[in-house]
Amino acid sequence: MNFQVIFIIYVICELFELFYIQKGETFSAYMANLLMIYKRGIVHFLCMHPSFYAAIFTAIYFDNFSFLIVGLIILKALDIILKLILLDKIIKAKPLGIFAQMLERDIPLNFPLKSALTLFYAVVFYINFTV
Repeated sequence: MNFQVIFIIYVICELFELFYIQKGETFSAYMANLLMIYKRGIVHFLCMHPSFYAAIFTAIYFDNFSFLIVGLIILKALDIILKLILLDKIIKAKPLGIFAQMLERDIPLNFPLKSALTLFYAVVFYINFTV
């Protein structure tokens, strides 16, 4: 399998996450969507992040563990861990700290803001394997 095919698969995985997981016009709507996915089960929640697994697969497949790909995998892992911590606190009704202010103010999350991170991940992924 060549890199172009894997890159297209990775971009499709990122777009899936953008349009399915990151639904919501505001931070509270986004967290409500994540909570709905989380309540279906932790395995279901983890399966909803295919780009994380695609990045790991690609690093192993090409035997490329450079700073960029390891950084990308760590960022994606931290993103998943942060979501899990927030959702666990919401379910157990624990204080959310600074995120409570974001939920109270109902901060808007517009499409360019959400897609910027998707674009960033795709560019880092591409640069890592083409340079």
